[in-house]
Amino acid sequence: MTSNIAECINGKLVAARELPLFYLLEEVRKMFGRWNCTNRRNGTYTFTTLEKAFQQLLSINECKSLRMMVEPSTKFVYIVHDQSRRFIIDLKKKTCSCRMFQMDEIPCPHAWAVLKSKSLMPDDFCSDLFKPKTVVKTYDVIVDPLPDESEWNIPKHISDEVVLPPRYKRPPGRSKKSETNH
Repeated sequence: MTSNIAECINGKLVAARELPLFYLLEEVRKMFGRWNCTNRRNGTYTFTTLEKAFQQLLSINECKSLRMMVEPSTKFVYIVHDQSRRFIIDLKKKTCSCRMFQMDEIPCPHAWAVLKSKSLMPDDFCSDLFKPKTVVKTYDVIVDPLPDESEWNIPKHISDEVVLPPRYKRPPGRSKKSETNH
């Protein structure tokens, strides 16, 4: 099983996989450097309190909360009536019995209804992970370029070592590369 990010990286490196190892790694470094710059710039120029995708999710949850009725139970615990169902929201723990609030770490429609009834800002109940300042910090990692090969300091015992490709027995049948070229 692969994740979306692994598939994305593999898709971007299709041509680079044919290169010798050093040049493949250099392509990986350049790709991550470009991604870091782009994502850092996007985070820096975001003027909303949340990143775009999470701001949209919050807006969707707000729309879903419009017809819900809020009933206070304690200072932090509320019951929200959504059509024929009841949901329990705890603002102090940032939980809802629908579990979306805990899973998404962003106010679900039921929590939104409570926040609106109390005139509270929903951004205060969102994870810091969705805020631009955190995104900018994430991409502050420097991807250092390698110096020119002439400047490398490789110990003699390593440069003398001969590295051969692994033994490979070709599987029966037609190779996938030749099938895709037709």
